[in-house]
Amino acid sequence: MAQVRRIAPLLASARGTFRGSLPLEVALVLATGVAAGATAGVLPAVIGQAIAVLGGQPARGQAGPVGLLLALVPPGKLAIVGATLVVTGLVVGVGVLATRRSSSFAAELASALRIALLRVVLAASPRYALERASAVGVGPSPRPPDARATSDVQGLAALQLAITREAGATADFVVSSMLALPQALVTVAVLAVELVTRGAFGVLFGGGVLFLASRLAVERASRRVIDVRGELTRSDTAVFAQLQETLGAIEELRLLGGRGVALSEFAKLARAGADAKRRLATAMAASGQVRVVFAALSPLLVLAGLAASGRAAEPGEVATLLLYVPLLIGRLEVLDGVRQGFVERGPSLDAMRALLELPESPSRPASPRRLAPRARGELTFEGVRFTPPGASAPVLDGVSFRVPAGATVGVCGGSGSGKSTLVRLLLRLDEPDEGRILLDGVDLRELEPDDLCALFGVLRQSAQPLERSVRDNLSLGLEPPPDEASMRAALAAVGLDELASSDGRRGLDTLVRRQPPNLSGGEARRLVLARVVLGDAPVRVLDEPEAGLPAATAQDVLRSVKSSSGGVTHLVVTHAPRLLASDFNVLLREGRVVATGTHDELVARSEDYRALLAEEPQA
Repeated sequence: MAQVRRIAPLLASARGTFRGSLPLEVALVLATGVAAGATAGVLPAVIGQAIAVLGGQPARGQAGPVGLLLALVPPGKLAIVGATLVVTGLVVGVGVLATRRSSSFAAELASALRIALLRVVLAASPRYALERASAVGVGPSPRPPDARATSDVQGLAALQLAITREAGATADFVVSSMLALPQALVTVAVLAVELVTRGAFGVLFGGGVLFLASRLAVERASRRVIDVRGELTRSDTAVFAQLQETLGAIEELRLLGGRGVALSEFAKLARAGADAKRRLATAMAASGQVRVVFAALSPLLVLAGLAASGRAAEPGEVATLLLYVPLLIGRLEVLDGVRQGFVERGPSLDAMRALLELPESPSRPASPRRLAPRARGELTFEGVRFTPPGASAPVLDGVSFRVPAGATVGVCGGSGSGKSTLVRLLLRLDEPDEGRILLDGVDLRELEPDDLCALFGVLRQSAQPLERSVRDNLSLGLEPPPDEASMRAALAAVGLDELASSDGRRGLDTLVRRQPPNLSGGEARRLVLARVVLGDAPVRVLDEPEAGLPAATAQDVLRSVKSSSGGVTHLVVTHAPRLLASDFNVLLREGRVVATGTHDELVARSEDYRALLAEEPQA
């Protein structure tokens, strides 16, 4: 039951994205497993009866389900051979049907799990999703402790592996267990009934003893297989993360002269993976040989059982028992294999469930409030305090200020002052520990989360366009899609005149490419900024819009964005406040507001502000 509880949440999560009826598919797999097990259990007795008849022995009545089946077969060699061929064909056909049914179900379940995982990750807090993925890892254990990638890279690699590799592996395991378990149980039940009705209690008991002895011998080898497989999984994960880091920094590695170091580190990890795979092959070979040895002992068990009974055995009965014992032991091994599989894959199943149970973020209020048909865009921060998970001190501590509707306000300060965290809290990517953030007097936590994208037009510091056409980037998420004239006007407003032109070599149908890039860093950010300009959000949140631009260009872009806003509120995080024609600026230091005022006022009375201006890159 504990194992069923591990699988049930996974199936429940996949149900919403499964094409067709998930309960029906589960029932069909279980039914085909039962049918395959029943036909496999019947076949040995039919073959034994055929051997007896072909050997000149008269057909003998038998008790049990197989006896009832054989009673329907007319006497004669031809009839029994025909019956044997029919049953054999039935066994093969049912087996093929069960395999095809389960394979199809596993493929669809893997697809549904992948979609469900991505849906949950997209709905969860990005920070929390990466942290949980990094913590739970994939495979038998989390990432190796000596991995040099950052926590976010670890989490991203774990998420990628969970959605691509682990979802497929989990689906295969779950479906194979659904098929193997009823198949093995039914076969064992049919074989046990047949052995009891034949009076072969000694063979049944001996088969059980032989299986237990083989389990004891295999257990040690299996533990070795589990340990080495864990090493291989950890090695594969380390290779994946190292490769991701290296490919993402190809140019930096060349400029720093670090290509040799990167190649050496990757080669070390790759060779460690090869060594782990070699050890796994050796451990699995040893485990397999133990099984072969015990399988070879089954004929000896049959003959010993017959000798102990003191009665003569006909060829058909000997043949039947010789088929029964290996099949019985094999099915018992399948049952134990399912049990062992749950032990081996238990951590992966738990990790998958932990990801599927990520809470939705932002959380939905019990009774969401609605703003007026057109929000004015007044922002108020009241005593906002926030400490990131794992941090010992707050990043924001008692931040309070007000942004009037339609105003342009610059948020400035040195690195680590809390500017980007302030933006994350405003956009509800994180939630404040204390205090409130209000839009038009309404706490953001009382609003429907799905409405946030219509309330805030956002240019984040790390914003990059997607690998699709300029047109698709500009219209993404906008309903109805903007017309071409509006797109060209937005591109022109942010200084992307070439993309705005209808007769240049680049235009709205240009496909954005990241590797190798066909837009400069500044062009890429301005394309995202053009998407913000196109939107109808009452508040625009711009995180360092001047990044990657010459000072004169940045100033022109900021002026164009403001002039095209039509009374929209702008909250602009900037390292260059002199370029921003703001109504007033808010200066942060160590998570606190240390000064507010116009540019000229802050120049006159704030030493911190003057120091910040001195660090500005000049045109």
